[in-house]
Amino acid sequence: MLAVVGLGLAIVAAAGLWIILPYLYRMRKVKQLERLCRATNTLVLTYDDGPSTNFTSELLDLLAEYDAPATFFALGVQVDNNSNVVPQIVAKGHEVGSHSYAHLNAWKRMPWKVAADIEAGFASLRRQNVPIEYFRPPNGKITLATLLQTLFKGRKMAWWTIDSTDTKPQTIPVDELAETVKNAGGGVILLHDFERKTDKERNRFVLDATRKLLEMAKAENYSVRTFGQLMRDA
Repeated sequence: MLAVVGLGLAIVAAAGLWIILPYLYRMRKVKQLERLCRATNTLVLTYDDGPSTNFTSELLDLLAEYDAPATFFALGVQVDNNSNVVPQIVAKGHEVGSHSYAHLNAWKRMPWKVAADIEAGFASLRRQNVPIEYFRPPNGKITLATLLQTLFKGRKMAWWTIDSTDTKPQTIPVDELAETVKNAGGGVILLHDFERKTDKERNRFVLDATRKLLEMAKAENYSVRTFGQLMRDA
């Protein structure tokens, strides 16, 4: 009986170190981001899972209308498949971060596979000669191994404070999203710039949400900055 209890405690302790501790680390960082956005009246638009040839280009045109910088957390596989897009992103003054190579969920895959996926994502951007400082974990999931890998490599994780819902089963109205950001005093917004070939309405939602947020930022005199620019105030 004591052996069973001991084993149970050991499993709980291991789970705490492997998942719960990194989760608490993430929550602390998100709270810091929320406070920093409020203190500086900042809106940060971030786009994951791209780039895509057509949709990302359309998004870049929209951002250019407002002279607004954004941060793109690119998947390595998309970088390799759409090799002409990252130079466009950089040339237009936007920031690029890594989102791994194939979007492996750290909670569901073996740690060595996740580690290799992360490194492959950075390698794909190095082939584009893009300096990368920030890494956004796929699905926002990290383990102790992910955290240690990031810290040992001298990298920084980039979280978000408000989910646009563009990948949820049901999106919220863009007016409601803008009001949520306004009431929060700004924020780091999670959006996605991969091209939905069978769900064009989601692409339209991302464009409409981006425009609405930029209009709100203009009306409320918020600063629109990249993630890196925000963090320089930290």
